[in-house]
Amino acid sequence: MIQTGSNKKRNQTADLLKGLAVIFMIQVHIMEQFATPDIYNSFIGKISLFLGGPPCAPVFMAVMGYFLASSDKPFSYYLKRGAVLFAGGILLNITRSANLLHYIFIGQSSVDPFFYIFGVDILLLAGLSLVIIGLLKIIFKKNYFFYFALAVLIAAASPYMPQVGTTICFSSYLNAFLWGNFEWSYFPLFPWCAYIILGVGFRLFCENAKFHSKYNASYSLVLSLPLLVAAGLTIKYAAGIAHNLGGADGYYHHGILFFGWMIMFMLGYIMLVHLIEEHAGRQAITRFIKWVGKNVTVIYIIQWIIIGNIATEIYQTQENAALVYWFLGVTAVTCVLAYAWEYFNFSFIKNKHKNL
Repeated sequence: MIQTGSNKKRNQTADLLKGLAVIFMIQVHIMEQFATPDIYNSFIGKISLFLGGPPCAPVFMAVMGYFLASSDKPFSYYLKRGAVLFAGGILLNITRSANLLHYIFIGQSSVDPFFYIFGVDILLLAGLSLVIIGLLKIIFKKNYFFYFALAVLIAAASPYMPQVGTTICFSSYLNAFLWGNFEWSYFPLFPWCAYIILGVGFRLFCENAKFHSKYNASYSLVLSLPLLVAAGLTIKYAAGIAHNLGGADGYYHHGILFFGWMIMFMLGYIMLVHLIEEHAGRQAITRFIKWVGKNVTVIYIIQWIIIGNIATEIYQTQENAALVYWFLGVTAVTCVLAYAWEYFNFSFIKNKHKNL
C-alpha cells in the first residue's frame, strides 16, 4: 500500500516481504473459503492458516509503518490517504461479495448483507491506521520509545476493551472497527494497529542507532537463527492461535503474549528474508515475488474479488487436489490482470506526460 519510490530506490527486502505476504494470503483465503471442514481442521489446514497468519498481516503492517516513519507529509495527507483506503476497503467488500449480495437481493440467501459490506478487513485497518500515525507523528515526533510503549499497551489492552451488547446495532459496527469481537471484525484497530506503530518505532530506532550502516547478510544470519529457533520451539502455541481465527483470544483478537511471540518471529523472519534477498535476489522466482510485492495493493484487491465471488458458489466444498489447482489458477489470473493494470496504467501516465 505504501510504495517506496522508483525501482532504483526501492527496498528490495520490503518488496520480497510484501510479495510473500500476498501469496500466502491467496492460499489462506482459498483454504478458508473453498476447503471442506475436514481439510480446514486437518494438519494441512493448520499449516495453511499459519502461513496465512504470522508472515502476512503482522509483517505487512509493520513494513507499512516502517516506511511511514520516514515520510514528512502533513497530517492532511494521512487524513486524505486514510479516507481513500477506508472507502476503497468498503468498495472491495462490496465487489468481492457481489455474487452473495445478488443472492440476498433476489431472496435466495437470508444472511445479513451488512456483515459483508462492513467487514473489517486489512484495507480498512490500513486506512484508519494512517490517520492514527499522522496524529502520532505530531505528538511523538521521532521518539521511538513512545511508539514502542504504545504498541505494547494496545496489544496488552486489546482483550480487555469493553464490548457492546449482543444486539446488532450501529454501535456494534463501530465497535467492530475498534476492537469488537464480532464475526465480521477481522482486523480491528486493537490489536492490529500495534504492528504499524511498532514498524514506525523500529524505523526510528534504526535511524537513531545508525543500524543501517552496519546491517548486512552476516548480521542477518547470526541474529535470525536464534530467533527462528526460539519461534520454532514455540510454534505449536502460535499455530493454535493462527488456526483459532475468531475466538476471544484467537488470531484476529489476540493479546500481548501472541504479540510478543510475533515480535520474535518477525525479527527472525525479516532478517531471513533479507538474507535471501542478499544471496538470491536476482533469481527468477525471487524477482517474481518482488514484482508481486511491488504491486501488492492491486493484487490483493483482484484476488479477493475473484475468491470472494467464487466462494459463494463452492463454499467449503473443495478437496486437496482441487485446492492446489484453485491456488495456481487464482494466482495466475490475478498476476495477469495485475500486469495488465500495471502496463495500461504506465502507458496512460507516459502518454499524459507526452501531451503535456
